[in-house]
Amino acid sequence: VRVPAGRAARLPLRRGGPVAAAPVPGREFALDRRSGDRLTLWAGPVAVPAERGAFRRAELRGRHYPSRRAMPLRNAVLYTGGDSPRAVHAELLRRGVESEHLWVTDGVHGGVPPTAVPVIEHSAAWYEALARSRRIVTADQLPEWFERRPDQTVVQTWHGAPLGRFGADLAGTLYADHQELATLPHRSAQWSVLVSPSRHATPLLRRALDYRGEILEAGSPANDLLFSPDRAKTAERVRRRLGIPDGRRVVLYAPTYRDQLVHPCGAEDERPRYRGDTALDPAALARSIGSAHTVLVRRHPRVTGSVPERAGVRDVSAHPDTAELLLIADVLVTDYSGLMFDFAHTGRPMLFHTYDLAHYRDTVRGFCLDFENRAPGPLLARADQIAALLRDAGSLAESVARHADAYESFRRDFCDLDDGGAAARVADRLLAGG
Repeated sequence: VRVPAGRAARLPLRRGGPVAAAPVPGREFALDRRSGDRLTLWAGPVAVPAERGAFRRAELRGRHYPSRRAMPLRNAVLYTGGDSPRAVHAELLRRGVESEHLWVTDGVHGGVPPTAVPVIEHSAAWYEALARSRRIVTADQLPEWFERRPDQTVVQTWHGAPLGRFGADLAGTLYADHQELATLPHRSAQWSVLVSPSRHATPLLRRALDYRGEILEAGSPANDLLFSPDRAKTAERVRRRLGIPDGRRVVLYAPTYRDQLVHPCGAEDERPRYRGDTALDPAALARSIGSAHTVLVRRHPRVTGSVPERAGVRDVSAHPDTAELLLIADVLVTDYSGLMFDFAHTGRPMLFHTYDLAHYRDTVRGFCLDFENRAPGPLLARADQIAALLRDAGSLAESVARHADAYESFRRDFCDLDDGGAAARVADRLLAGG
């Protein structure tokens, strides 16, 4: 554990327990480690003391943000959340657009491009960036109190095509967030344009987000990589970076979260977080399908915890670009994640772990389409069924053949706008302003 500066000390590790002391800022600690020991490091708040706590946040929101709104706009693009803003950022750089590039981060998780300046969420700089950036590209909801200025352009790319119902479509259900529903009209009114990933998604997004403004049917910028002429070279580079040997088949396991596993909310403005679901054990799957496979686990961004890395299992939840993982995956294993719309562009097999299908469909969230009849792959209730297909290439090929028509119609009806040029279309609209 390295904390900048120059003095060293040694702390013992207790087998089966945490270190009984915490690093002191300005010191470096060398830890003796025995085989089987595990080190867990808890990081403290990233914000400086003057920006911490509900009182100071309220002060920043009530005084600092309005005072900065009275100042001139900066020639800056503020990016917040998701892979599509990253793709738009890359497109603006390719064009040589002269602008500051600011990237919102919690200060703990990685993913800030080296070509952007990190802005810590809830810091004074964050409030100023929201108040003064001429352009904002976001893949998630902006704060409830944000108000777009007349000369600001706010592009909402959202985070992929919807499969499970969300937003206003959950009104009246068990897991509806009524506080969020009440703020939808104001939040969506702050967007200059909403980017739709497909013609099928356009009316769903408009209704669920209670949006009445301009929609740009551009496709998903995040998926441009899947159409790149250099995608084979990119895939090779990503495999090397992740340490996947040549010839090893890659299984990407990317489940979504479960509403019933929500953690109690913390501070104001904090997004809900969820406990991980344990219905499929990646380590057991890796053991069952053999050493010719590597299982990459991509947790949903709102799921807490980590994935223990064992032989044949890698936790890639912190990988900054989801499309790179889709590019190298030979098979996608998911449940009800919207990643299925993105992965469909590869034409590769998908397996769906639907052990709780009836509960998810009828009680938890429900679907935006007839998932059971339109799914581009087999619905499998048990983990051993998934392992059996992955283990036997012949059985997997038979499954692919049985679902070929469903796969093709899925791509035709739900993935119609992506062609590798979505980021360029969004960049055109962003630079047009208004």
